[in-house]
Amino acid sequence: MDTYEVLVEQENEEQVENQIRIDSLPAIEVNKIKVAEPPNDVEILAGPRAFSAGDELPDEYRELLIKLIYNHAEILDSKPYAAMIESQWQLAQREAPSQLDLMMMARFHYEELNHGFIFSKILRDLGVDFENFELRQYLFEYDRQDWLDLSIHHFLASKVGVMQIAEWNDMSYAPVANVVPRVFREERGHAGMGYRHLREICATDEGKSEANERMKVWWPMTLDMFGRSESTRNKRYRAWGLKKHTNAQLREAFIEDTVPQVETLGLDVPDHLENRRFL
Repeated sequence: MDTYEVLVEQENEEQVENQIRIDSLPAIEVNKIKVAEPPNDVEILAGPRAFSAGDELPDEYRELLIKLIYNHAEILDSKPYAAMIESQWQLAQREAPSQLDLMMMARFHYEELNHGFIFSKILRDLGVDFENFELRQYLFEYDRQDWLDLSIHHFLASKVGVMQIAEWNDMSYAPVANVVPRVFREERGHAGMGYRHLREICATDEGKSEANERMKVWWPMTLDMFGRSESTRNKRYRAWGLKKHTNAQLREAFIEDTVPQVETLGLDVPDHLENRRFL
């Protein structure tokens, strides 16, 4: 009996949902992310949901909002982003170890495209032109070779996404704040899927050895996704209610939460500063 036949014999839709829901990480709510208290070093200019769709936005606010979404959200109207998602799906079709794994990836693909549609619409409503859009995270440009690369990518990069999306809970721009619960839940699922697949790979000595080598590449790229620790723009984000914490605080929270999960798999965590571009 193949995987599909097993799944359709489940007693109800919830059981099927759980089969492909992908989670191998502890449950956590969007307002329970453990990050240090933000510094009290800015004058707050906008509170939660201060601006709605169609409102006239202050020039600096609009510029920062667009830049923030560009840097940290999926943008379906971006040709480079759409091409990256499509290449991941093609790789998964070639490399997935089982039908169940491919079903997980199909769900991941669907949810990522949905996120891209959501944030593209928000940007279009802000009057953004996508013609010259480029991927802002160099991790997304890395050439993924196999199932191991996909697994590490989904585990680590999606965990960064979880941290960043949690920052937008009660953001001052309501159209973004309103989609946070859904995107947060799904990104957490994507991280759980990656962790599940990485754990399966690390069940063999050969897989663990290869994963250790790949972590030397993926770990610094992942930490760089948070941006520079001394970012001057971060204060303006926080002043306008677009972010809550510094880049350094988010990165440290990510490290504290992720290192034990990596070590549980028997993997070594690379030095946090080695091969980094954005310190």
